[in-house]
Amino acid sequence: MLAELAWRMEAAIGPVAWVVDDVSFPKDGHASPGVAARYCGALGKTANCQVAPSVHLATDAASCPVDWRLFLPAESWDAQAAPPGRAEVVAERRRRARIPDEVGHVEKWQLAVDMLDELRSWGLDPPLVVADEGYGQDGAFRRALDERGIPYAVGVRSDTVVLPEAAERTAPAWSGTGRPPVPRYRDKPLPVRELVLRGGRRALTR
Repeated sequence: MLAELAWRMEAAIGPVAWVVDDVSFPKDGHASPGVAARYCGALGKTANCQVAPSVHLATDAASCPVDWRLFLPAESWDAQAAPPGRAEVVAERRRRARIPDEVGHVEKWQLAVDMLDELRSWGLDPPLVVADEGYGQDGAFRRALDERGIPYAVGVRSDTVVLPEAAERTAPAWSGTGRPPVPRYRDKPLPVRELVLRGGRRALTR
């Protein structure tokens, strides 16, 4: 069903980007699978809600979600990751919500990558992946996109420490004694803000 939706929306929208984002569903009570108190985008504040990482096909004029996953917080919905003394409570909560034993906590960035892989397996090709700081801040997410050759533009905090694009791992010459030196970056890491401002304020684009 999702594949059919994705194929139809690909043709109808002609997306210029795939947007990775969270969709939140406000909830009363604590019985719905994955529900927890956290920032709820639908309400603009911290509230009881479910969260579903999703991928949307988008242009300036249209957007449609074509794949999504329900996020299960580790401490409150995964018996393996629950704090000591709460595993049995969490297990009972999962049983009542009818969550299969094999389904547990998965990091949001990994859910996003799984969805991108699934969409590509259906024959779709991302022109560009866009995500806010919630995903872009995670180096594992960016690395997964790089490994797949997917172009992306993601948000990061201004104090994120990075290396210049030209940085390369190097190793000093081995003297022949002791353990051979391991290649590593010799460049000094810089906060993103400083690296960007080196280009001058006129180079910045909102």
